[in-house]
Amino acid sequence: MSMVDLLKNSGRIFIVGIAGDSGSGKTTFANAIRSLLGEDVVSSITLDDYHIYDRETRRKLGITPLHPEANNLNLIKTHLMLLKRGETIRKPTYNHSTGTFGEWVDFKPTPIVIVEGLHTLYDGLRDNIDFKIFVDPARYVKRKWKINRDVGERGYRREEVLEEIIKRESDYKRYIDFQKIYADVVIKIFPTDLQSSDRITYFTEKADLYKVRIIFRNLSNLPAEPIKLNIDLSDFVKASEKDFALSFFTDYYYEKKSSFMEIDGMMNVELFSSLLETLKKETGGNAWDIGRYVNAIEVAKLLVCWRFLEMIKSEVLSFDAETGKVEANEGKTGEVNETD
Repeated sequence: MSMVDLLKNSGRIFIVGIAGDSGSGKTTFANAIRSLLGEDVVSSITLDDYHIYDRETRRKLGITPLHPEANNLNLIKTHLMLLKRGETIRKPTYNHSTGTFGEWVDFKPTPIVIVEGLHTLYDGLRDNIDFKIFVDPARYVKRKWKINRDVGERGYRREEVLEEIIKRESDYKRYIDFQKIYADVVIKIFPTDLQSSDRITYFTEKADLYKVRIIFRNLSNLPAEPIKLNIDLSDFVKASEKDFALSFFTDYYYEKKSSFMEIDGMMNVELFSSLLETLKKETGGNAWDIGRYVNAIEVAKLLVCWRFLEMIKSEVLSFDAETGKVEANEGKTGEVNETD
């Protein structure tokens, strides 16, 4: 039975929480999980919908969306608890194009619900999250992405975006940044370190090159039958025109022993495709489209999905030591973890 079928038959709701600053790339990783498992299994909520004030009121009050008092955290907590129980909620909506609120809508949870937002792993909320992700780009990268998104997609003026970026930096440190110490996976994104970036850019035309450091902080919930991502080193040699670096080390991250992986440059497409195919076979679903080249963020998406699938597999399957068989766990809808 595929992972998708197991999820549909499990009777359980798993909540994935993705936290980080505005424009940090949260939706990029949410879309990867959705593409891999399908929209009939994965649905999502943005916590921007739970702002208390519209854009104009925030300007008058001199408060940013990053401040907890500008968001209805109590309602978010209630809704997360209801979703874990499989109940339909009625939630607010927020329109980024106008900066105003829309109509309240019904939201029925699917087996996996992705919650994206500034305060996803905040005090009182993270207890209801099964898999916690924090996306943490370097300041330069984050500013670039936010300007491109808010001006190109949300209709802001460039001057407005720059003013907002500067204004919100102190609130980010106060209310958002600390949440990463509670994440299962932290994704840090930097400009590439590769010295031959000009050569790579030539081959990939206008490729976006980054170095990504993934920190796996919680490796306790591993499945009896792990999902193996096998790498053929010969594929690295074949891709000589595209520089790629991969490193691994173990260290402590906020008092917790963690595994670190660093990815830089461009991975060979054939190699990446074989790894992605492993996940597709595991889920019985699809995956996102691959371009001519695969940068470090694409590789990071694959690794985050792999770690998430291993967590899901450990939760919905159990290993019977007497029979040597792996069996589906019984549904546990309604259980809510009340402790952090």
